[in-house]
Amino acid sequence: MVNKNTKVAVLGAGAMGCLFGGLLAEKGLNVILIDVWKQHVDEINKKGLKMMGHGGDRTIKIRATTEPGKLDTVDAIIVMCKATALEQALESSKKIIGEKTMLMSFQNGIGHEEIMQKIAGKEKVLGGSTTQASSIQGPGIIQNHASLPSWIGEYDGGSSKRVKELAETFTAHGLETIAEENIKKRKWMKLFALTAIGPLSAIFDLHHTDLYISNKNHTMSRKLGEDIILETRAVAKADGVDVSERECLEMFNRIVDSRQTNKSSMAFDVLKHRKTEIDFISGAVSKIGKKHGIKTPLNDLMYKIIKIKEGKYI
Repeated sequence: MVNKNTKVAVLGAGAMGCLFGGLLAEKGLNVILIDVWKQHVDEINKKGLKMMGHGGDRTIKIRATTEPGKLDTVDAIIVMCKATALEQALESSKKIIGEKTMLMSFQNGIGHEEIMQKIAGKEKVLGGSTTQASSIQGPGIIQNHASLPSWIGEYDGGSSKRVKELAETFTAHGLETIAEENIKKRKWMKLFALTAIGPLSAIFDLHHTDLYISNKNHTMSRKLGEDIILETRAVAKADGVDVSERECLEMFNRIVDSRQTNKSSMAFDVLKHRKTEIDFISGAVSKIGKKHGIKTPLNDLMYKIIKIKEGKYI
């Protein structure tokens, strides 16, 4: 059942937040973008959100604010801020969380839901995952790279009426969303690729084609990526997520074989001297591995190297 009156807040109006919020608002849903970047927010309120690339260049009318404390409660909160800013962003936005508000994170990595549950309450938190891609071109301007599906689901698994209705509402308003009964597995499926692609792209400062295809030692780099993922798979299986070797390598192989010439978001974080999401990617795998007695030398190494890079500027 599609609910045209659903009120949505997007917490974190970066590239992905603007993409999700922009697509939903373009089709008539009531959406508010929340972000701390005042210039970006002011440009959106003054001129609209300019969306370029896939679907054609256009300007979308949408509201944005830096002051969530002045807003009323909403029905759904799409969490798109950097994982490193999650706790602070949620604390500042408590006023918009009502009795039946649903929160879902589409951030990279795992472990966000536990933070969200602590602040908003376990019953309000769903799980989310996406294959969409977008980038910021400047204040109020984003590039949409594709039209790919996203998933939401009850974090502890199973189906529910609220998830199905929200997925149908998002899909009807331009954001293809699938109700997923095993969202934890879906999140791990994305994490497999992230554990290899994110750190390696950041460490070598290379985009995916230069790292995995055109490089003279591309077979070595691809094998390293696969080894990291298979190590991550062992941790996932110990944590109760049953996934085959083919499944866990599927997204990595798809990204590599598509010959993309973009770097990982982690690479851009390092280039721009920002704190990365490594704690929610390789760091999370290492932490869960230790809990189950699984050794994770490759994820440990990726974590340490990125932390050393961060140490140059943080």
